[in-house]
Amino acid sequence: MPKGVPNLFIEPDCEHNRQPGKGCARPNPGEVTKGCVFQGSQAVLLPISDAAHLVHGTSGCLQNSWGMLEAAMPEGPLPYLRFSMGLTETDIILGGQKKLLEAIQYIIEYYHPPCIFVYATCITILTAEDLNAVCSKAESLWKLPVIPLHNSGFTGSGNMGSRQAGEALFEKVIGTCEPDPRKLTPFDINLIGDYHFSKAGHEIEAMLSKIGIRVISRIAGECTFDELCSAHQAKLNLLVCSRSMVTLARKMRDSFGIPYFEGSFCGSREIRFALRQLSFHFQNEGLDKQLNRYMRREEERLHKDILRRYKPLKGKKVVLFTDGHESWIYISLLYELGIKIAAIGTNQNAQEDLSRIKERIHDDTLLIIQSDETRILQLYRERKGDLMIVSGRNSFVPLKEKIPFINIGEEQHGGYAGYDGVRRFAQDVMDTLAQPVWTMIRRHSPWEVDSYG
Repeated sequence: MPKGVPNLFIEPDCEHNRQPGKGCARPNPGEVTKGCVFQGSQAVLLPISDAAHLVHGTSGCLQNSWGMLEAAMPEGPLPYLRFSMGLTETDIILGGQKKLLEAIQYIIEYYHPPCIFVYATCITILTAEDLNAVCSKAESLWKLPVIPLHNSGFTGSGNMGSRQAGEALFEKVIGTCEPDPRKLTPFDINLIGDYHFSKAGHEIEAMLSKIGIRVISRIAGECTFDELCSAHQAKLNLLVCSRSMVTLARKMRDSFGIPYFEGSFCGSREIRFALRQLSFHFQNEGLDKQLNRYMRREEERLHKDILRRYKPLKGKKVVLFTDGHESWIYISLLYELGIKIAAIGTNQNAQEDLSRIKERIHDDTLLIIQSDETRILQLYRERKGDLMIVSGRNSFVPLKEKIPFINIGEEQHGGYAGYDGVRRFAQDVMDTLAQPVWTMIRRHSPWEVDSYG
């Protein structure tokens, strides 16, 4: 592990690190089965649409992460051209550094990217491949940024991979070029997201543009290399439900004087809070009036749609079985639609996420920390739930039990950000509950009925 990486476990701006002797949780045995460091790094960096991404390892590593992120892949010159060394046993035994340099040369000569990210994997870390030396030599030969990522999967979870990717962007990319000052505005911001942020980032950007706020870069969302290089010119960083990128936001604040805050855009209550935070930062009377008019108009339209089109959802009971920020960002949205939350089960949550869950849930909602599928299914049946809301690998739990469910993982649909996102979410829930398959699969087969013998 390269020098400085262990310090990413100690983030001063995390609430739980303000106490003596505290730090971010270290990975536990088996945790990488839910997403490794390599996957987390690629989730942040793959949306850079014009950069080249070279995996120094076997072909399986690239295919795994690319397949999981495919739904959020951006358009661009290299949207589906990710590169793998495809190391063989001979390369592993004799070393693959020479082959890596040749691969970098091939990419530069045939594809002409503005930057190349080179990812280490478990195999090349164990064989002590010197990525720094190869990338430095490539930079000196071809005068192009070649950035090494020391993100072997076994060193931690996807959260740590996102932090390492943010560290690489801060050290090697952000602040390396100056945009045309004539194109800058007083209301320029950066959006900083997390996994599968490309579609949600565009929806949030479109919403902010209606009130006069311009997004100049989307970190972990679809963007170009040049946009990231000039991200230091923003007046504010907006973290969209992304605890793993707090370190990047803090360093940009300390180095470039860019303040930041964290917000969500799922549900009108969360949108209102985030937009008022933006208004408070800019302290502009014209922007404040425009923002209030926009919120009032959109909330009135949404309220009418909920009463007219989504009234059947009122009184339905759901159980959430999610991890990370997905455990709290949909709570306000569900209550807004009149849906009751019977219970919330979660496993991978920071202390801040748990605090936000407790702030938002009603007294009759049961919160289960470090829950397992047996306990969740028991609560679903005891509380007579109508639907289970899951994310990631938790989707197999209701599927095996033939329970109606909706997977809110953003790799499935791109997220439910903005006022239109509330409508899409409500429609998806209604469509799921109306599916006849949930009734059909509970029927007895003909050979199980007494009349058939």
